Amino acid sequence: MSEKDMQTYFEKMNQANTVLKETLRVANIDSLAETLTNISDGQVYVENGVPDAATVEKLETLYREMKQLNMTPQQLKQAITVSIIKAQKDDQTEVNKLMTPDAIGLITSLIAYEILNVQNKKDVNIVDPTVGTGNLLIEVIEQLNMTDKFNINAAALDNDDALVSLTKSFSEVMNLNIDAYHQDSVADWDITDIDLAVADLPVGYYPIDDNAKNFKTSSDKGHSYAHHLLIEQTMNNLNDGGIGIFIVPSQIFQTDQAKKLSEWMVSSVYLQAVLDLPASLFASKEAQKAVVVLQKHGKDAKQVGNVLMGTIPDTNNPKLFEGFKDQLQDWAKNFKG
Repeated sequence: MSEKDMQTYFEKMNQANTVLKETLRVANIDSLAETLTNISDGQVYVENGVPDAATVEKLETLYREMKQLNMTPQQLKQAITVSIIKAQKDDQTEVNKLMTPDAIGLITSLIAYEILNVQNKKDVNIVDPTVGTGNLLIEVIEQLNMTDKFNINAAALDNDDALVSLTKSFSEVMNLNIDAYHQDSVADWDITDIDLAVADLPVGYYPIDDNAKNFKTSSDKGHSYAHHLLIEQTMNNLNDGGIGIFIVPSQIFQTDQAKKLSEWMVSSVYLQAVLDLPASLFASKEAQKAVVVLQKHGKDAKQVGNVLMGTIPDTNNPKLFEGFKDQLQDWAKNFKG
């Protein structure tokens, strides 16, 4: 498919989303979730006569024209992610809820692949406890699926019902089966048997102090950091030897609550990697993030000889990035049972 056809697909999706938003009188991200559901189902959802017959006809025409373009999965995903970026920009979405860029998803999937490949895993249960728009989880699944080595089951959790709906509809259009749950991920989970967690963690304070007190990473005074609690809760819910790949602030080990986090890590998990993401992905040094790889105690898990540390090269620099991939492969050999 040509670049022109892909642009046409995006424009028609944007037209459909605008029509639906004006009809339903909702935020852009809500109408986009419903647009994607309609595309996946092949029909327009109508409730109490809304949208009206004329609007339904207009939308169905746009959906038919989009379907005739026969997008590849990669092109389809690109069109959807551009639509999400536009919707969030128009809604002036808060920073913690912005879509995770594909480049971070690619890096996360590379780390996951090298570990799972060395472990010779075939069936993999993945969770994203702060799934947001779903782009990180979907990018990881798509990249792992391209290797034809794994059977993947995926689950997603988030406390924002609009984003849970978006993730579900996004995955359905991509023909992926993701079980999505609207819940506070620091509270108890209903899902079990999880091998791998990936998460781009929201940063800030967790408001429910009574619940925070149940965690070793909770603050002795005032509110606790939500991202600390989410790391602990996620690792608690993994299978023995399970892997957590977390996108966190680069300064995570240099804050006023870092001591509690470090103490919990020493007692409960193995810290296997701390890697700064490419600076080019962030607007400022203060906004820069890192990848932290943790492994739950138990099964064949053990501390790697050398924690993988450093800065990941820009994905647009093929020579340096290939060197990083070689480093990853050498490091991943530590995970062989």
